[in-house]
Amino acid sequence: MSTAAVLQAVNGISLAALLFLLSSGFTLTFGLMRVVNMAYGAYYLLGGYVGYSVARATGSFELAVVAGGLAIVVLGYIIDRSHG
Repeated sequence: MSTAAVLQAVNGISLAALLFLLSSGFTLTFGLMRVVNMAYGAYYLLGGYVGYSVARATGSFELAVVAGGLAIVVLGYIIDRSHG
């Protein structure tokens, strides 16, 4: 088997694992709450955007991960307190 075929197989398995985790999380959320909740995806996307922006500005991946996570923690806290 060639190197390209092995690489494609590993990429396929990792994509399948990612899709499984995504679908099982969605199924668990829908099964317990009976509500389709897409807000978590929006938070995830916003955290990724903040992290990407910080990484481009500073060149530090570690700082980007911390900044993205911290930004979403702060936003989630503000939204939770303002709608409660």
